[in-house]
Amino acid sequence: MKKFALALFVFLVGMAAPLPGEVAPQVDLVSRYVWRGFDLLPDNHMAIQPSFTVDLGKSGFSLNVWSSFALANRADFKYSDEIDLTLAYDLSMPEGWEMSVGFTHYGYWFAQDFSFKGSTSQEIFATVSRTDLPLAPTLALYYDINLGSGLYVTLGGSHELKVSDKVSLELGGLVGFNSRQFIDKTGFSDIDLYVKAPLLLGGVTLTPSLNVMIPLMDEVNEDTEVWLGLSAAF
Repeated sequence: MKKFALALFVFLVGMAAPLPGEVAPQVDLVSRYVWRGFDLLPDNHMAIQPSFTVDLGKSGFSLNVWSSFALANRADFKYSDEIDLTLAYDLSMPEGWEMSVGFTHYGYWFAQDFSFKGSTSQEIFATVSRTDLPLAPTLALYYDINLGSGLYVTLGGSHELKVSDKVSLELGGLVGFNSRQFIDKTGFSDIDLYVKAPLLLGGVTLTPSLNVMIPLMDEVNEDTEVWLGLSAAF
């Protein structure tokens, strides 16, 4: 099954080349992998998370391949490695509005006793933003139809703070609401805050970040999580 996952990833990378539009690769390094409040790699383990997005020309569609690999004891953590596929569509909206809908296929292809039903999950989502308002508020809805079998909703925003002509900080955050997605309860689940400092170095944008997750529901996480990230976008 490991060979199948690697073959799938290589196939998608190869397929990206002849497609119309732009291909945007990115590699993230995080000191811990926190997702929707859940700590997915306990004991403060790092992860490397390469991805690429293919903008499919003027169709409005884009394809993203995202992956996460634990930088820890591989014998123990290789089963947590992940490769996800997302197809998104940007709708035509009035000025000041942005909206997209899409589908994500989550894959734990290296899991022991792999099966599509037990090791993959599918999710539909929709996001809408008002870019001409302060903080550019964004509402996002994610509904998992397999492993998570529930709804996760976020309301967030961000603000760019100019430090100098060449340096700026991006301050942002969101509050998450979980309705039985991977848990048995419904309620506000987490608050996520971040500070990013994009740096343009030639053709590469390096973005260090400081991230904080404050849990609001013990079923999601009992601890406040703090982690560092470094993103390289090409």
